[in-house]
Order: sequence, then structure tokens, then C-alpha cells
Amino acid sequence: MQRLTSHVAALFFTVGAAISSSGAHAAQGANATQLTDGEIAYIYLHYNQFDVEEAELGVARGTAPEVKKHGEMVANDHRGVIKAFEAILAKDAIGPVAPADFDAALKQHQEVMDKLKEKSGVAFDRDYFTYAIINHRAFIDLVRQKLLPAVTNPELESHFQSTLPAFTKHLYLTVAAAKKAQHL
Repeated sequence: MQRLTSHVAALFFTVGAAISSSGAHAAQGANATQLTDGEIAYIYLHYNQFDVEEAELGVARGTAPEVKKHGEMVANDHRGVIKAFEAILAKDAIGPVAPADFDAALKQHQEVMDKLKEKSGVAFDRDYFTYAIINHRAFIDLVRQKLLPAVTNPELESHFQSTLPAFTKHLYLTVAAAKKAQHL
């Protein structure tokens, strides 16, 4: 348990740093309102897609049934979130715009994927759940602390408000699945 706790702390630091850097643009000025709705859309779409990609890897490489089941749920749910969000963007003619500093988040996501691909068996399952917990916590914080305060479009704001409970549920279900698989 102590080893896993240390592992989680180290991963949280590295993943959290990348997520913070993706929102660094928002923190550069006096407040988070510097992000445009287009930049917010880009960040949000990418983080949902990151979850889909990591979940699909869980389905493909997981050995515990809990990993595969969790991966299917997360991938399906986040694909649905992306589809609904893209419909709002199309309706309101909002085009996603890459923030100037988003490369760090893309790089970090690729590093997470590469690290997971190096693992197999129980080590993969453990790290998959660890990253899933860290990423969901960080994503919830990103939406609450950076995206919601900065968004100006009421429909995007409403979408964030309505999806936050689902992201929180994903976090809860991820922790429960990790415990059931005895990886937490």
C-alpha cells in the first residue's frame, strides 16, 4: 500500500504539472478569463480524447476484468461527451483554437501512453488505474478552476455544469474498480 501511495504521488506530480501547464495560459494574467471559448473548447475536447485513448488502451491491454469494464465505460462515456460538446460548438459556431502552451499537455499525454504501453499484466492494470484516478481528479479540477471561470458561452457553461457530476462519478467508479481489482 505504501509503495502504491508513493507511486500515485509521483504520477500525480507529473500528470498534474502537465495539466497545469495546459492551463498556464489562463493563469498568466490577473484571472482565468484570458482563455477564449475556442481555447477552452480545444482543451476540453483534447482532455476528453485523452481519456478515450487511455481507456481504449485499458480495454486492449488490461488483464483484470475491472480494467476492461472500466475502459469500456470511460471510452463510451467520453465519446458521448465529445459528440455532445461538438454539437454545441457547431450550433454556436465556436471553433476550437489551440492555446499557445498546449504542447506540454500533448507531450505529457504521449508520455503517459508510452509508459502504459511498456507495462503488462498486473503492472499495467495498476498503472492504468493510477493514471485514470489522477487524470480524472486533474480533469475535474481543470474544468472547475480554469474552464468554468473563463467560459463566456452560456451553453458551454451549462455543458460543463451538467457533465461535472458524471466526471465525479467516473472518479468514484475508478477508485472502486481499482479497489475491487486490489490495485489500490
